[in-house]
Amino acid sequence: MSYPFFTFRKNTLRNFCLVITLAILIAGLWPFNFCPQNKVQWEKERNGIHFYGQGIIFSDPSQESFSNNSPFTIEICLQPDSESIPFLPRILSLYDGKGSEDFFIGQWKSHLVLRTKVSTSTGGRTYREVGVKNALPKGKRRHIAIVAVEKGTYIYVDGRIEKAYPDFSLLPNFTASSYQIILGNSPTGKDYWTGYLYGLAIYKRSLDPGEIFQHYKTWIGGNTLFPLLRETHPFILSFHEPDEKRIHDPIRHYALLMPPRFTVPQKKFLVPPWKDSPTYYSSYFQDILLNTLGFIPFGFFISALIIKRIKSNHHCSIIVILLGFSLSFLIEIIQVYLPNRYSQLMDIFTDTIGTALGLALFRLYHSRGKKFLPW
Repeated sequence: MSYPFFTFRKNTLRNFCLVITLAILIAGLWPFNFCPQNKVQWEKERNGIHFYGQGIIFSDPSQESFSNNSPFTIEICLQPDSESIPFLPRILSLYDGKGSEDFFIGQWKSHLVLRTKVSTSTGGRTYREVGVKNALPKGKRRHIAIVAVEKGTYIYVDGRIEKAYPDFSLLPNFTASSYQIILGNSPTGKDYWTGYLYGLAIYKRSLDPGEIFQHYKTWIGGNTLFPLLRETHPFILSFHEPDEKRIHDPIRHYALLMPPRFTVPQKKFLVPPWKDSPTYYSSYFQDILLNTLGFIPFGFFISALIIKRIKSNHHCSIIVILLGFSLSFLIEIIQVYLPNRYSQLMDIFTDTIGTALGLALFRLYHSRGKKFLPW
C-alpha cells in the first residue's frame, strides 16, 4: 500500500509528534507547581483575612470542630471580591473526612447558596439547595446568620431574616460524628472563594432574632468578640491576632490551620463520572470538548508516524489508541501530586476518544490518497 503522506522527511514528522506530545503534557500539567502558594493573607489595616486566589484554611481533623447532635447557628462576617467566577466558590464547607462534603455555604454570582447532601429512598445521596438572591454583592460587607433547628432553616442578612425554610432542616442530613471545617474552598481545592473574612462563630444553639441583630451591629462595627456569650458556643474566630500558620479561637484555644503552601484535605484520583458533581455543566462539557479536540492531532500524527512500521492496520490502530490512553493516564497520575489540579476518569475517556478520532481522520485522509504538508 502506498502512503503519499510519507513523501516528506521522517525526522520532521517525528519532531512534529514530539511537539504535540509536549504540548499536551504542558496543557494537562500547567503550571507544574507541586507546592503552590496558599493565597490567603492577614489584613494589615483591619482585622480579617483576605482570600485572593486559590487559597484554603481548615481545621485539624483530630479536633472536634462541628457535631450534629443539637441545633446550631453559623455567623459569618465577610466581603466578596467578585461576582463572576466560573464555578461555585465555597465560603465554608463541612467535610466528614471520608470523602464527602456534606454541607457548604457558597456564592454564585451575588447569591448566597446553602447546599447539603440528603439521603434518597433508593439509598443513594443527592444535593438539596436553598439560598438568598443578591445577598453577597461585590465589595459590600455583609453579616450572614444561618439558624438550623429541627423544623427548619432560617437565613438572616445584616440582622434581618431574609429567607425561612420551615421544611428544610439541616440537622437530619448530618450523619458524621464530627466535621472538619474548611474556609474559602472545597475539600478538593477546586472551588476557591475570593474576598475578605472578618469573623466566624458557630453556636451550639439557635440564636433568636434579637441576638442576631445585636451581633450584626457589633460585627459590622468591627468588634467580633462577645464576652457575654462565651459559654454558649464551641468557638469564635475574630481574625484579629495575625499568625502565619494558625487562626486562634481566644475562648477555647481552638485553631484553624493556614498553611503557607496550598494543600487540600481531600485529594482524589481518577474520580468516575457518576461520582463527580460538576457545579457548572456548561464548563464541564466545555472541558470534555477541549480534551477531545486536544488529542485529535495526537492520534492523527502518531498514526502517520507508525503506520509504515506496522503492516497491519488493525495492530496500528490498537497501538495508537493505547498510546493516547497511556499519555492521558500519565497526566492523571501526575495531577494527583499537583494540589491545584483534579484527576478525573472522564479525562482519560475523552482523551482516548480524541485519539481514536485522530486515527479515523488519518484513515479517511489516506483512503482518498491525498498528500499532506509539503515539507
